[in-house]
Amino acid sequence: MDENERYNLYRKLRFLITDDFENFRKSMRQMLSSFGAEKIDMAANGNETIAKCSKDHYDVLICDFNLGSGKTGQQVLEALRHNRLLRHTSLFVLVTAETSREIVMGAREYHPDTYIIKPITQAVLQKRMDALMAQRHALYPINHALDQQDLPEAISQAEQLLQTKTRYRNRIMQILGDLYLQRGTPDPARGIYEQVLEGRELAWARMGMGRAALARNALDEAISHFETLIDSNPDYIEAYDALADALQRKGNSRRAQEVVQKAVEISPLAILRQKQLAGIAASNQDMDTAADAWRATVKLSDNSIHDNPENYLGLGRSLSELSDGNTSSEGKQLADEALKTLHNMERRFKDDESAKTRKQLVAARVYAGQGRMNESRKALDSISDQLDPETLSPEETLDYARALYTQQEDGAAQRVLNQLAERCQDDPKIMKAIEELMDEPVSFHKKNQARALNKEGIKAFESGELGQAADSFSQTLELVPQHPALNLNLVQVLLKNAEKEGKGSDPNMLRRCERCLDQLSHLPPQHKQYKRYQFLKKKIADLKSGSNT
Repeated sequence: MDENERYNLYRKLRFLITDDFENFRKSMRQMLSSFGAEKIDMAANGNETIAKCSKDHYDVLICDFNLGSGKTGQQVLEALRHNRLLRHTSLFVLVTAETSREIVMGAREYHPDTYIIKPITQAVLQKRMDALMAQRHALYPINHALDQQDLPEAISQAEQLLQTKTRYRNRIMQILGDLYLQRGTPDPARGIYEQVLEGRELAWARMGMGRAALARNALDEAISHFETLIDSNPDYIEAYDALADALQRKGNSRRAQEVVQKAVEISPLAILRQKQLAGIAASNQDMDTAADAWRATVKLSDNSIHDNPENYLGLGRSLSELSDGNTSSEGKQLADEALKTLHNMERRFKDDESAKTRKQLVAARVYAGQGRMNESRKALDSISDQLDPETLSPEETLDYARALYTQQEDGAAQRVLNQLAERCQDDPKIMKAIEELMDEPVSFHKKNQARALNKEGIKAFESGELGQAADSFSQTLELVPQHPALNLNLVQVLLKNAEKEGKGSDPNMLRRCERCLDQLSHLPPQHKQYKRYQFLKKKIADLKSGSNT
C-alpha cells in the first residue's frame, strides 16, 4: 500500500496500547500517530485492558508481556479469547523483552498475530504493523463473516479469494481447511492439505491431515501424521495435544500421558495442558505426576481466567490419595499440604458456597487417611445440613461418596452413588466416575496392588491355569471386595474350572459363586457390568436348581 492508503487505513482503526510504563505507552502512541492513527486508547494493566475491551471494540491491541503485578500479556490474551472479546478482524500484538523459551512457547499457545521484541524503533514497528495491516485487509471478508458467526459465508469468501491472485494463498488455504473441519466435512479439508503437501511439506498442512483423519475416526492414520509432524517439528505443540487425543481414543492412556508430559516440558506455562496432564495421570493412578501437575495448575491459576476451585480440589484430592494410610513424616507432610491447599481455596473463593462444602468433603478424606477420625467426622458434621444427594451437584456427590467410604459407611456411599447414577445415566463422564468409585473405593496404593494381581489372574486364565487364576482373583478381591468385574471374573473362572473337572453343579463351588454375586447386590442397572451380573446370577440359580432336583 502507498503512503496515503496506509495513512487512511490507520486513521479509521481503533488502537489500544497496554504497558505498565507510561513513557512506553506515550512513545507507542506517538509512533502510531505518525502512521496516521487517531483513535488511540491506553491501559496500564491487564484488568484495565479487559474492562476497556468489554465496553468498546478495538481493531488493534498492542500489549506488553510483562505488566508488573497482575495479569501478564499472555493472560490478557487468554482472557480476551476465552470471553470472546477479541474479534476475528482484530489484531493482537504482543510486545516483550522476554526471550526465555518457556515464556515464548507459553505466549504462542494463544496465537497472538505477531511478537515484537523490545526495544522497538519506529522503523521496526512500521514494517511489522504495515505487514499485519495488509494481511488483515486481504482476509477481512473471511474474518468479518466469522465475527457474524456465519460459517457458510466465511467458507464462501475463502473459496472466492482462492480464485483471485493473492500473496496470501497459503494462509487462505489454511483457514479454509480449518473452516471445513469446523463444518464437519473432513474430506474437502483433506483435499486442501494434500494439495499443499504435494508442493512442499508445511507443518500446518501435515497437522491438518492428522485433524482430518481424527475427524473421520481414522485413529492410526491420525497418529501417523502427528508423529511425522513431531519428528520434523518438535516444538509444534498442537501436534502433541492432538496425538494425545488420538491415543486416548484408542485406549492407550499411558502413552497419551507420556505425550502430554513431553508437551508440558516444552511449554510449561500452559495452564489447561497442566490440568489435562493431572487428569490423565490420575486416571493412570500416577498420583505423583498428577500432584505435580495440579501444583503447577494452581500456581498458574494466579491472575488467570481459568482460576477456579476445581484446581485446588484436584490438588487436594491427589495429595489425599498420596497421604492415605501413610503415617510417616512424608505422609503427614503431604496431608498438611492438602489441608493448606484446601484452606487457601476457601479463602480465595470465600463467596462460593459449593467450594466450602467440597473443601470439607475432601478434608474429611485427608483426616481419615491419617487416622484422625474425630477430625474427619467433625468436617462432615460441619456441613451435614448441605449433604442432600438430590441437591448436590454431581461433582459434590462424588466427593460426598468418597468421604462416606472413608468413614466405612459403604452402604450409604453406594446409595448416594445409585441415586447419582439415576440422575446422570446419560452423562458418560459421570457414569464412568461412579463406576470407578464403586469398583475400587480404596486408596490408589491398594488399587495398584489389585491391578497387578488382576493382571496375574488374567494371564493365568489365558494360559489355561484356572486354579492359579482363581487364586489371583481371590487375592485381588481381598483388597477390593466389591469390584464387579473381578467378582464376575472369579465366578466365570470357577464355573469353567468346575466344568473342566466335571463338577458343574458342585455345591461348594456354587456357594462360593453366590458369595461373589452377593457382593454386587448394590450394582445399579446403569453399570456396564450389570447385564453380565444378571446373566451369571441366573446361571448360578439354574445350576443350583438343577443340583437340587
